[in-house]
Amino acid sequence: MTGCGPTCLAMAYVALTGRSDLSPADAGALSERMGCASSDGTAWAFMTEGAAQLGLSAEELPADELSVRRALVAGRPVICSMGPGDFTSTGHFIVLAGIDEHGRLEIRDPNSPERTAKTWDFDTVLRQCRNLWAYSAA
Repeated sequence: MTGCGPTCLAMAYVALTGRSDLSPADAGALSERMGCASSDGTAWAFMTEGAAQLGLSAEELPADELSVRRALVAGRPVICSMGPGDFTSTGHFIVLAGIDEHGRLEIRDPNSPERTAKTWDFDTVLRQCRNLWAYSAA
């Protein structure tokens, strides 16, 4: 499946613009048109170049708690490319959506209502991240 990357970018778009004119399928079609979709998943380039096509600004972040915390507190959703661990056995994209009152990450996992429903400590998530991007409306 290659739907998690476009779905995450669609979630960031809706969260930042308040608009509902981009579905995950629309984002997937954009990824295909840009040559970013393959049987291996979505190319990382889609997280920046696809975002720009949608009027979003993407900034690569280091996988450290302070950088992620600053982005989330500023209202910038963060998309993570996850490696093997709690979220995937191969590769997967999730959205870091916020921080709860206990200082734990609120995530949106397009493949799992169960993982989305719980909160996560920063270390657990960040040690499984391969790359992160913070988004803002351009």
